[in-house]
Amino acid sequence: MARMVFDLDYLVIILFFSTFSESFRMDVWLMGFLISIYSICTLFSPIFGSLSDQYGRRGFLILGLIIFAISSGLMAGAQNWIHSLVARALAGLASAIFFPALLAELGDRYSFEKRTRAMGLVRLSWPIAFMFGVPLVGYSIEHLNWRLPFVVLAVLALSTGLILNLLGSSEDGSQSQRFPARARLNLFKRVLLDRSSLSGLILMLLAVGSIEGLFTFFPIWMETQFQLGETSISLIFAVMGGGTFLGTLLAAGIGDKFGPKRCAVTGLVISAGCMALLPQLAFSLPATILFVLLLGIVFDFSMTVVPVLLTQLASDAKGTILSLNQAMNAGAIALGAALSGLIWVRSGYAMIGLFFGSTAFIGALVGGFNIQVESDSVHEESLDVKGKERL
Repeated sequence: MARMVFDLDYLVIILFFSTFSESFRMDVWLMGFLISIYSICTLFSPIFGSLSDQYGRRGFLILGLIIFAISSGLMAGAQNWIHSLVARALAGLASAIFFPALLAELGDRYSFEKRTRAMGLVRLSWPIAFMFGVPLVGYSIEHLNWRLPFVVLAVLALSTGLILNLLGSSEDGSQSQRFPARARLNLFKRVLLDRSSLSGLILMLLAVGSIEGLFTFFPIWMETQFQLGETSISLIFAVMGGGTFLGTLLAAGIGDKFGPKRCAVTGLVISAGCMALLPQLAFSLPATILFVLLLGIVFDFSMTVVPVLLTQLASDAKGTILSLNQAMNAGAIALGAALSGLIWVRSGYAMIGLFFGSTAFIGALVGGFNIQVESDSVHEESLDVKGKERL
């Protein structure tokens, strides 16, 4: 529930920022900074991820939800572009606090043999937001008021934070310790100087940047290609949400059995092909919908297992590697959106698909050839011991 409010908020901005530009009478390209400022503020996540390794997770989860509620309230009341920019900056900061703590908490509480299932179930918030939240938001924007979804999100964030505070156990699953600043720095060195950990981060960076680049101008392309309105486009994204739901369930079901590396690389290779072919084969609306459905399945199948893979590669620094992943993803989103805009202006949407399909394939190659993992939990426990000895 907590993650869903973040997911839906992100989708609202990505899919309907042209609506906000009309409301504020600003150029569409300028409204793209709402995405950029969110991503820039998410770059602070390594600070909070490292702190969650030291002080525990639950407090950061609640703090992130509170700041998110404030940002949603500001967005609902925004009167101009500057107001919305401040609101999106706070939303990015809330995301930087919340997501590393959430995934690290799951890594703390579940053994490696059950971790993919746990993270897969939590990741179901993303397709649920796609399937049910996006159509409701699209209808609200087109027929009611674009501010209403942000009011609802603020209320949901505060309510979920209150429930989390009341129902959370008194024992923090992070097994936190108080580390000096130099020891916290060693956590970053542990991740960034390890070939497998760094390759895992690069895989995720290229994958996220590719999917962001592909879909930044997808709604505008769909509008011009098939003359669709906001509600129709949101329903197409809901179909993709159904695909992500199936992909996440598939990963949760077989990811622990087949291994996160194999699932991540295989899913990303197929995703790369879908990205490259989507604009080429979108000769009709039904064909486009089927391709979007397939891409949702294979991409989320891959992305569901990547956080599990990262916690396996740096089991003694889960919050640190996941926060670095969050920060690199933010940079990938900003860069993917910017490159997508340049390609859109110069070469059109077909070249967007080819370019980002290629970058996704490179990410799969980096992960496939450079990540070395051992699947047994005994190895993971030994890494925890060694990590504590180094600290």
